[in-house]
Amino acid sequence: MRITDHIPQERMSGLQRRAVAIAITLVVLDGYDVSLTSFAAPYIERGFGVSKAELGLVMSGALIGMLVGSIIVAPLADRIGRRKMGVVATSTIAAGMFIGPFATPETGTWPLVLSRIVTGVGVGCLVAVVGVVLAEYTGKRVYALVMALYAAAINIGGLLGSMIVGPMLDARGWQLGWWIGFALSAVAAIATYALLPESLAWLAEGRRPDALERLNALLTKMRRPVLAALPEPENTGADAKGSLRTVFTGRTGAYTLLMTVGYVAYMLSFCFMTNWAPSSVASANDNPALAPQLVTAFSIGGILGNVLFGYLAGRIGVRVLTPVFLLLATVTLSLFGIVGSQMPTAWWTLFTASFFVCSGTVPSTRSCRRCIRRWPAPPASVSSSASAGSAASPPRSSAARPSTPAGAWARPSPSSPCRC
Repeated sequence: MRITDHIPQERMSGLQRRAVAIAITLVVLDGYDVSLTSFAAPYIERGFGVSKAELGLVMSGALIGMLVGSIIVAPLADRIGRRKMGVVATSTIAAGMFIGPFATPETGTWPLVLSRIVTGVGVGCLVAVVGVVLAEYTGKRVYALVMALYAAAINIGGLLGSMIVGPMLDARGWQLGWWIGFALSAVAAIATYALLPESLAWLAEGRRPDALERLNALLTKMRRPVLAALPEPENTGADAKGSLRTVFTGRTGAYTLLMTVGYVAYMLSFCFMTNWAPSSVASANDNPALAPQLVTAFSIGGILGNVLFGYLAGRIGVRVLTPVFLLLATVTLSLFGIVGSQMPTAWWTLFTASFFVCSGTVPSTRSCRRCIRRWPAPPASVSSSASAGSAASPPRSSAARPSTPAGAWARPSPSSPCRC
């Protein structure tokens, strides 16, 4: 059994709640960062007098950065740890936001392009942090709620940005959006460094000399029994074979290819709706203030779509519901292109399209909720030790707490904790 397998079965501690709250907040920050150019693009186009092609480079910069960050930089989290990667990611986002406001009509849009690329790298790096933290620290009782918030957090960030910051850009300039993003990212970097706990699984791998001491310190704060030694490593066969070869060979390779093609197609629609749809409607009506309104429509539709999909998936099933929602997403997104850019028709059609398109982020998280019911219970030694520790006032020192043999968490479980 892996060290994190028993944690969801028990009541969440204050440390776990703090870790989950910070992780969700980081995704909300991602939502603001990603949607910023969506409602700022008309003001940039008007202020710089640039063409759609030049504006497209600015709007695509974050996507380029996200590709680099998630594929090249994020894997470094396995070496330096999830917490440090979180600090690096948020600091990178802050640096990217700091560059943007220095763009002027004299310099052209290249500082904005650079700003979006650097910001995208930071957003891509957070992929290696948020999902792991939520998977390890979320309790079973609130797992569904946390996953629903996780799926909707991107839209929540876009909604807050479009409703609060968007209306201020006309009077204060597009630069305000970047300065606010810089301030939020700087605060997030400090909070991540000070408050976000390290990944338990990463510490259990013993990549640092003080790994056992740090791991037991976290287990003590979580009111869990401490370890006498680090667990033995698992999945040595997969490590020796190589991760890339594992996911690209045999039946798994076919699944990987299908998921890659499907997700790329999904992201094309998602990025069109978040970037070009608001800007296009605002330009067609010669009213930059419409862009934040369209981002609001997209965000509200996405949040409601995530909630409904998560509710129905537990009763109908993901395999049945996903094709239905994707088919309706195709119809409604096509309708957005057919009806034109007149308001409020464009607002409602984008809202409806987002309702079905954004629910595409839910299936993986909902499946894990179904699998969590099959997660194995803690071994008898762990349960008895935890009970003994909770019967009296828990000692402050980790050395005084009941110890669990390393083998109790090193044995492979009879079935995988997640069969999604």
